[in-house]
Amino acid sequence: MNLKIIDWKYMNIRGVNNLKISVEDKSNVPYKINLIMMPNGYGKTTTQILLRAIFDESAVSWNREQVLSFRPPESREMEGEFKVTLLIDGSTYLVALKLNYLEGKAYYQTTRSGEIGGLESGLKLPSVLKSTFTTEFVKRFVFDGELAKEIIGSQSLEAERTIRYLYQLNRISDIKHRIDSIVTEKQKNMEKTNAKTEKGLTRLKKEEERFNTILVQLNKDKVSLEIEKEEKETRLEHVLKEISEHIKSDDTLREQVESLEKERKNIDIEISKQTYDILNDIRDPFLISKQVASNLNSLSSKMQKLKLPRTMSKQFFEDLSNSESCVCGRSISEIERQHIIEKSGDFLGDDQIGVINAIKSSINGREFSENVQEEIEKLNSLIIRRNELKNDWDRIQTERTEAGDVELQNLEIEKKMLEQSIDELFEKLRVLTTKDKFEKQIINEIENISLCYEKLTIIREKIAEASDTVLLVKNSEKLKLFLTSIEQLTIEKLKGRIKNETNEKLSQIIKNERIEVEEIKGYLKLARKSGASEGQSLAIAYSFLGSMFETSSHDLPFIVDSPAGSLDLSVRRQVSRIIPNLFNQLIIFITSGEREGFADYFYSIEEDVQFLTILKENEETYCIQGKEEFSTFQEEDENEKITISE
Repeated sequence: MNLKIIDWKYMNIRGVNNLKISVEDKSNVPYKINLIMMPNGYGKTTTQILLRAIFDESAVSWNREQVLSFRPPESREMEGEFKVTLLIDGSTYLVALKLNYLEGKAYYQTTRSGEIGGLESGLKLPSVLKSTFTTEFVKRFVFDGELAKEIIGSQSLEAERTIRYLYQLNRISDIKHRIDSIVTEKQKNMEKTNAKTEKGLTRLKKEEERFNTILVQLNKDKVSLEIEKEEKETRLEHVLKEISEHIKSDDTLREQVESLEKERKNIDIEISKQTYDILNDIRDPFLISKQVASNLNSLSSKMQKLKLPRTMSKQFFEDLSNSESCVCGRSISEIERQHIIEKSGDFLGDDQIGVINAIKSSINGREFSENVQEEIEKLNSLIIRRNELKNDWDRIQTERTEAGDVELQNLEIEKKMLEQSIDELFEKLRVLTTKDKFEKQIINEIENISLCYEKLTIIREKIAEASDTVLLVKNSEKLKLFLTSIEQLTIEKLKGRIKNETNEKLSQIIKNERIEVEEIKGYLKLARKSGASEGQSLAIAYSFLGSMFETSSHDLPFIVDSPAGSLDLSVRRQVSRIIPNLFNQLIIFITSGEREGFADYFYSIEEDVQFLTILKENEETYCIQGKEEFSTFQEEDENEKITISE
């Protein structure tokens, strides 16, 4: 889907009053880049809000106060209007947002043939847009600067939500909801013809609703606990590093501490490797114990002696019973046929023979090995050595603490509190997420996600049975699992690609510091950093959004207010070089104070850029095209500010 803005027009709108702004280069071909000089108070924020409303249809829910906020001060006009011409997949649409200041209401009118055709009531954009352009999605291309902070905020799911919206993965959830509604409708239809189960169904559905609510809350708790645990683990890692650096600041201990840390790191690597090897080995029953190996060898010997499994299968006799004559040539009457069927149960089926042959092959000629015991002893030795290193480390800390090192004492207190808190969070998560059948015996359905889901599954099976929709429910669950698998696989692949492309763009924008996205979770997790400055956040957001839009099926304009306001001059220059390559239509609102460092690159490619300057004179608002007016607008005021500050 390709969408471009051709122009927009204000009538009786606060800050602008009456004005038309065109971004059209040739007929139905907009300029790729548009820099619009619009001073504060001239309606930049108002324009952003109105443009979003053109796409997400949010104006229909505006209250009286919101509608009247667009009315120019001291104006007596009864109506305002914001009109936008759009080019959608080659077709022209004119959307008018009408603001009735008298009644305090907003409504839409649309025509598909510009101002020549008749206006229809309502927002009549193509259905694919109406279903996609939610309020949250529109903020991704009519850019909300607050989104930059949310994208890298550790409590936010904004980054992943943005990917889902742009690549329409949220449609998968819509499909799953539609599947549920089809099943529900089928159940309702069955209820009308089965009055005996109506009371039971009502009770079961109330129980289903209760456990569904519990399951949603348990999953929310899981996410919340994981975020809190990760934050505390990050802080603990930082505290441990501070303790190490603090102790190493003592020249007499540095060498000893570094030696301990190096050995402990090597020991941890060895323990991980040894544990992995043991877990692989104990899957082989011949390596568990001599007794198990001896029993398996005995089984193998007996199978060889008895020539098991027999090659004649149950299936052979079942097929024979359906024949007219036996393999010996004698006719098979009904009496013989029944006798063959009864005796066929003494033989194994084809699938059972296959399983036994596989067992026979896997245990034949195998011998017991003591490798696992040797590996376990080695692992125990490594664990003992790790504990010894920990004791040495604790001794050094204790000596420094007892010597009156207050800073170390405070770090040690914080470390213990964090470790205790992490242990508690780990335990809560364990109870929430464990799937161990023995652990699940001592907890209940309202504490554990797996148990709650099992309980919900049982209830839904009872509902399905009560309303005669068992097969439909089973197939719908299979389909939803398949859709979930597609969704998860797709989002992980998209995250990986977008992360790499975002990092590539960041390396070109921010050159004085190495900033990288380590992982896309709900948010963008930065490598080696827990946060970013406002300027860095904007650079990260532009790189992230640009990487997503590049291969999206949506070719949308990118509209941004003050894209470089909080950026350093060097970063402004880099952003100005990168951002034109991220989007096929760029509309940038800028003030004279943000021009320095940002506009220079656009001056050098002026053949691809339209420069517009919004002026006011005697309460009239004008739009002047040209680089000269744009580059010198309010220049004297800016120079005066610099002189005063000096």
